[in-house]
Order: sequence, then structure tokens, then C-alpha cells
Amino acid sequence: MHRPEWSRGFSLLEAIVALAIVATAGLALFAAMNQSIQMALRAENARKSDTAMRNALAWMEVVNPGQTPSGEKRLGGMVMEWKSEPVEPPRDAMTGYMQAGLYQIGLYDMTVDVRGEEGVSASFHLRKVGYRQVREPAQL
Repeated sequence: MHRPEWSRGFSLLEAIVALAIVATAGLALFAAMNQSIQMALRAENARKSDTAMRNALAWMEVVNPGQTPSGEKRLGGMVMEWKSEPVEPPRDAMTGYMQAGLYQIGLYDMTVDVRGEEGVSASFHLRKVGYRQVREPAQL
């Protein structure tokens, strides 16, 4: 059998060039996958933070800063901590007959922090009316 001068197949140089092209495409694909995974993790952390904040805000609906100016509450895997300070001193509430009512009311600035295992997940401020009973109703 006689072989032609130019044999059929790949030369070593062609194989190296093809391998370099495949490696470059693989690296680009790997970088895109890595970026996609990081974006998914950031989205998951943002979802957790939003859920923690919504749960804390819902719980704060039942907190009376006039009676419990600070405290801590466990919400699932998170811990909510709040502190409040009066915007101005509490005052006597008035009845419809312009007499002092049974309660003192005040406006409070509240700071709420929600912590998870990783640290503070959410932090927000709100203003809330607080009250506490200071008089007993008159007996008829």
C-alpha cells in the first residue's frame, strides 16, 4: 500500500487548538454557572431577610411599648429584639367629659432587630402608641 504525502486525520497542532477552544468554552460556562449560583444565594438571603422582617412586623402589632419598652422573642430560627423610647412623656388620656381617663398614652420610637445564625437579618424603626392603665374604673 502506498500512503499519500498528506495523510488524513488531525495533526498535533490541530488537536491542541481544538482542546484550547473547548477549555475556553468550558471556563466561560463554569464562570456563568458560578455567577448564577451566587445570584441564587443572594436571592435566598434576601427572601429570608424579608420573611424575618414581615414576621417581626406582624408580631410588633401586639407589643405595647407602654408596658414592655424592650424585649426579645424567638420566631422560629430567628430572634427578634426591640427597644423603645418615648418621643414625649406619656400623658393622661381624656374621657369625653374632659376628665382624666383610665390610661396614660404615649408615642414611642421603636427599633427592632431580627437576628439569625448569620447575624442581623433585618432591622427597622417604627413609631407606635403605647398605653398603660393608671386608674381603676369608678364603682357605681
